Amino acid sequence: MAATQFSIAFFATLLTGEAVIFALTFSAASSWPSLQAIDSHIAFREWVLIGWFAALFTVCGLLGDNRISATYGALLFLLANIFGIFSFIRLFGLASVGGRNRLLCRTLAESLSQPGVRVSVHDFENSSVVNAYLGAINQAVTSNDPTAVRNLVDQLVEVEVGVEAAEGAITLHIDVLHRLARAALVSGADPIQATACAHALVDSVVRLCRNLPEPALPLGALSRYLAWLTNTSLLMSVRGVASNRSARELVALSTDARLKILRCVDPDPKSATNRDELGTLLTKPHQVLMWSSDFAEFHGAHQASAMYGVYEILTGTKFMGNYWDGASILTQLRQALFGADDAVTGPAADAARAAFGDVEEYDHFWALTSVTALATLRDCRVTHPPELVRPEFTPDHQLLGAYLRTFATHRYFTTADEARTALLGLLSRTAPVGSASDRVHHSRVGRTYRVPAPHVEPQQRPAALILAIACRLAPLTPREDDMELRTFLAGLPSTGLKATAVLAARVLPGAAEETEPIEAVVTGLKALTLVGAHTREGA
Repeated sequence: MAATQFSIAFFATLLTGEAVIFALTFSAASSWPSLQAIDSHIAFREWVLIGWFAALFTVCGLLGDNRISATYGALLFLLANIFGIFSFIRLFGLASVGGRNRLLCRTLAESLSQPGVRVSVHDFENSSVVNAYLGAINQAVTSNDPTAVRNLVDQLVEVEVGVEAAEGAITLHIDVLHRLARAALVSGADPIQATACAHALVDSVVRLCRNLPEPALPLGALSRYLAWLTNTSLLMSVRGVASNRSARELVALSTDARLKILRCVDPDPKSATNRDELGTLLTKPHQVLMWSSDFAEFHGAHQASAMYGVYEILTGTKFMGNYWDGASILTQLRQALFGADDAVTGPAADAARAAFGDVEEYDHFWALTSVTALATLRDCRVTHPPELVRPEFTPDHQLLGAYLRTFATHRYFTTADEARTALLGLLSRTAPVGSASDRVHHSRVGRTYRVPAPHVEPQQRPAALILAIACRLAPLTPREDDMELRTFLAGLPSTGLKATAVLAARVLPGAAEETEPIEAVVTGLKALTLVGAHTREGA
């Protein structure tokens, strides 16, 4: 009887201790961590169930004067106490931030590895755990609790998932990154803390991409989002919605993160901060083509520099020209792959030629890539605050000209008639099955990665299609004749020409000051002549 009384008292002490720790550690206002996750970790229900059986046997033995039942009850209380010590130790481990983070990291990894979440990389509504985690993120950023935000981000970046669950984890990373950026811009969250967490998320996405057989799509989605975030930060700062401090930090985040991604893609980067940035994540031609088409959108930083890595992956050799001097990477790449006499030989070049199929597909792919790049350029009419100026994020017209020239020097036609034929080809040509354009298109179907800037097919951007063709006829030096460009523009339907002039007024310097559509396009494309001016003057 004395032993039974002691066991019951010890059981009650353990139960009280767990209740106190739970009350002091976990918030009832938060669904993360969930009670189910805590229960499964400390085996609370199993422990209480054993105690209930012990109490039942003990009471039955005492009331019925049955020594055997009372003895069983005493033994079960002894077992419950041993189990309770185990549960108490596990719960005490959760009282620390590190222990709680380890539990939640493991819980999050198990949820992301569920088949329903793995299949749907853009929809987490079928995962209560992920929804609870996102709810905790929202609560932390709303209450402006930097410690809670950092702990939640650490839980995500430390998640270890298999290859089959990596894309779902990357989708969640980008979603959390967007929530943090939105909080910094709109809700007044500390931008320093938000960008520090964002850098950790970007590093984690790159780490997850290393385990994927096809890392180009998530890397491209992250690159697109970062470029979009830069432009959004600029607009919200100019309109007074966001502070210049928040916008400046997010612009710095975007430019630095895109450079980090570029170093991980470039086989031979100019610099590397660690060993993980040596070599390339993209080993196949179709991978680098998928990524480069995304990297060129939304006027993102370092998009001209990215073409050096693309050239090296596709040819196996380095491009030694300087795009600031007017060197054309796409023209040299076309010559290296499909030139009559000086085509590059080797495994990399052969694989690139096989990916394109023929020179017509090469021209078609890069023309479509230039369409989306031109359509998503920044609005040059927006005043650029000096606080936001970065080396690769500046209103400098020469930098814009360098980006334009990357595609404008890819000249696979020279006359206005050939340009009209090329325009019709972009509008109506169906890419052959298995070609570069076809693979890029089909690989994106159903894979949005919850990026707030969805893909738009080039054929749905008629003004950008015309501008992409027009820039390939525009003069590259001030003394060149623009007659073919004017002839091409004059032959266009008035509706299409006016739409192109509207686009040019938005993205090209000086075009908005012209009243005639043809003059607006021609004036705007004069930004191409700014590149290499220092070389021409020196000569």
